[in-house]
Amino acid sequence: MMIVSIIIFSLALFSCGGGSDNSDPEPTVTAPTVVSTSPSNNATDVQTGTINVQITYDQVVSLDKSKSLTISGASAKGDAAVSGKVVTIPVECNEYETKVTLAIPEGFVYVTGAKGAAYTLSFTTAQSPAGTEFESAAAAVKKMIAGWNLGNTLDAWSSSIAAGSSTDKYETCWGQPVVEEYLMKKFKEKGFTAIRVPVSWFQKMDADGNVRDDWMNRVETVVNYVLNNGMYCILNVHHDTGSGSQAWLKAETANYTANSAKFKKLWTQIANRFKNYNERLVFEGYNEMLAGTDGVGTGAQWNQPQDLNNLQAINNYAKDFVEAVRATGGNNQYRNLVVTTYSAAHSGRTLSDFVVPTDPCGNQNHLAVEIHSYDPWDWVNTYKMKWTSECTTVITNMFKDLDKYFISKGYPVIIGEYGSNGNNEKTINGNSSNAEKIEAAKQASDMTSLCKQYGAAGFYWMGIVDGNDRKEASFKWSMDQVANAIVNASK
Repeated sequence: MMIVSIIIFSLALFSCGGGSDNSDPEPTVTAPTVVSTSPSNNATDVQTGTINVQITYDQVVSLDKSKSLTISGASAKGDAAVSGKVVTIPVECNEYETKVTLAIPEGFVYVTGAKGAAYTLSFTTAQSPAGTEFESAAAAVKKMIAGWNLGNTLDAWSSSIAAGSSTDKYETCWGQPVVEEYLMKKFKEKGFTAIRVPVSWFQKMDADGNVRDDWMNRVETVVNYVLNNGMYCILNVHHDTGSGSQAWLKAETANYTANSAKFKKLWTQIANRFKNYNERLVFEGYNEMLAGTDGVGTGAQWNQPQDLNNLQAINNYAKDFVEAVRATGGNNQYRNLVVTTYSAAHSGRTLSDFVVPTDPCGNQNHLAVEIHSYDPWDWVNTYKMKWTSECTTVITNMFKDLDKYFISKGYPVIIGEYGSNGNNEKTINGNSSNAEKIEAAKQASDMTSLCKQYGAAGFYWMGIVDGNDRKEASFKWSMDQVANAIVNASK
């Protein structure tokens, strides 16, 4: 009995903290918990555009960015950031009536000693305003990422062609065959998603600006070739602008005063012909419109005009184009439209002074901006037919500028033309060596990858399939390396 009492007494001393250990117990760390969100979970009628999703926790938190967020129904617009208890995640929501889900993995949010639990936030964007059934320009441009120009075809012209000649005389005068639907089928099978169809109109218009029916019919046939094969089609006004003497549209104040009405009449005719076409047909107002003419006075003024007041002429023509198309009604009321910078350039005042028109449709979601890029200019000579890291840096910086002036403001960008073209018509084409074609493919891959990163679209100029390679009877990819590079980078 005595032995049992001693054991019980000893256990009591131990349980009461007997001995020399007087340290306090370790404090308990609690995992961070979500207190509120903006938008609220399961919210509806959230406005489209760039949304800063904010998630507030019950304590100051940190982020482990080695873990990846998952976003569906929208795209990330930047990196997540934290300030105190609030985590901010920029998300770009371009589609109406779309459920957006943001999944935060376990441990993405943490405090020292404890991981935040996985968390999922969902909300739905607002219903489309009445009549805006067409997808937004931003959504369409992302789908157009892998593009090609049907160049030197419907845009070809020659002063030697007699007035009233058949349409094939124009279509083939620069060495290309008459377009066959088979060509569009091959681009679709390859994995391309869009074709730009440049068209010159001035030789097919009468003195009053009326377009010949047979020419409009031929243009419509080629547009249908593209659309019937499930691709987007961009239709434009091409060599009616430019540096040559044939160009009747100039980025000059006096030219605008003289030709505004004729320009609007041309687009009214085009728009009326296609007013019932679906959203995969996109209109581009004008190609490379600039001041000056080759060999006349101060000559053609690329990049930006000598008289900066002429930059306003581009803004005026862009406004006329959008208003003329919208006024025709039908599907044109919300069709996605493309306006182009001065000479399709992207330097200096050309970007800063360009004004995207106010869209009469009631919102700005159906407008995109176009530039062209053969950058760095003359790289085929400067870098001896090599696409170098310096070349990649040039176009990377170009996209940063485009993001600053347009993309970050909600206007997607189309690179309407790019390629290897340099001084004295030096270019990589179907006759080039395999090694040179591989360098052109590197350029195309870089351009397409940057388009994918910025939600843009790129249209390679010409050389992928050229000349008789375009015919069904003799079809082959003139530069298969470039075609594959574009498609692979777009995935």
